[in-house]
Amino acid sequence: MTHIPLSAFALLLALPPSGAHRPAPATVALTRHITVPIDRADPARGSATLTIDLGAPFDPQKPTVLVVEDGQQFYIRTGAMAALQRDLLGPAVNVAGLIPRGSDSTFIAATRGPRGETDWRAAWRIFNSSEWVEDLEAARRALVGAAGRVDLYGRSGGSYLVHQYLAAHAAHVRRAFTQSAVDPSLNRELGIPLDDYVAQLTRTDTALWRTLEHALPVAGGPGDARLRALLALQRQHFYVPADSFPQAQRALIAALAAHDSAAIRRLETAYEVDDIMHLETSPQAIPQDVRVLELLYPSGAFQAAARGGIYPLIESQATFIRPLLDLVGRGAIAVRPRDARAAHRCSAQVFVLAARDDEAVDYRTSIALASEYPSHTLFIAQDNHVFEAMDRLGARRALVQAFFGDGPASPAFARALDAADAVRWHGAP
Repeated sequence: MTHIPLSAFALLLALPPSGAHRPAPATVALTRHITVPIDRADPARGSATLTIDLGAPFDPQKPTVLVVEDGQQFYIRTGAMAALQRDLLGPAVNVAGLIPRGSDSTFIAATRGPRGETDWRAAWRIFNSSEWVEDLEAARRALVGAAGRVDLYGRSGGSYLVHQYLAAHAAHVRRAFTQSAVDPSLNRELGIPLDDYVAQLTRTDTALWRTLEHALPVAGGPGDARLRALLALQRQHFYVPADSFPQAQRALIAALAAHDSAAIRRLETAYEVDDIMHLETSPQAIPQDVRVLELLYPSGAFQAAARGGIYPLIESQATFIRPLLDLVGRGAIAVRPRDARAAHRCSAQVFVLAARDDEAVDYRTSIALASEYPSHTLFIAQDNHVFEAMDRLGARRALVQAFFGDGPASPAFARALDAADAVRWHGAP
């Protein structure tokens, strides 16, 4: 299992390791289709069809869990829900996932100008979170009818979209389970940085930090050398086991300091830096760039980075989404954080799963997030972002199934909580 990236957004904003987003092919395609506007602010742009992937034949007598992922996570493809139903959610519920507009060439094409340039204002309108939320609402209506309610399951950046959906349509949700839920506004309010690479490095190896400070190429140099180095520093966390990460980090920084082009190239290849660079020059990056802006900007991270320092995540992403940041700076578009006040009025039952050792999502933001909901359960595991310890115990699967199948007041859920106590974080000693 790989070490977790330095922030939640490192996990969300970059192409995952090869194959990580490819579900096993389904033997039978279980799908439904919905028609949604391409741009709800401009109906003249017309509409397009999105696909809902089902884990099994739909049973109207069962609760329906709508799996929520966003534009960067690549998990929802035809056949993916069957695997998720088998491995996590179980047979007591319908499992449905909306293949998002960010995966559809029709929506991407609507952001392109006559000479193939990107119209970033149109991209913002077509791919901002309000469009994702209303697509999910259309999927809900298609599955359970106008008055029906669904359950929601989200992880990491998908969890953020779950909470954004709850802010707009909580009356249509019975239960929501979110794990490793990012919320950039809470990072800002609590003073928790998104990109603490340097802060961690200075705590563990001051000399190595000084080496890095002098080793990084200057901005604007030839061949995007600084950007590539920043990406390698960020993405190294995807590929290196935690127990050998310090040695690998030292090797990468030493290669940068020595201008060892062969070693640098070898490491960039290992961390798929070329894939990121290629993706970011393609139209397929447009949806994720819009979502990156929404996920990062409310934290204040771009403003903090502008004051100087080394921020592998923030600086690299600022380079990729510069046109959107310029639009924000000119007041042409506005990034609105999740409406936390709506959570206080939410009647849905909400489960927030966090990990004490999650390098992607600080558990303190999860405590603040859970406290906003009148009916919530918070579980903090002594675990990491992907909940390895919980999954070895079978605890996460048991909690998810009891929460959706029986509810948080049920004996089954109480038993699942008791079983998970072996991996619960009980606070500082």
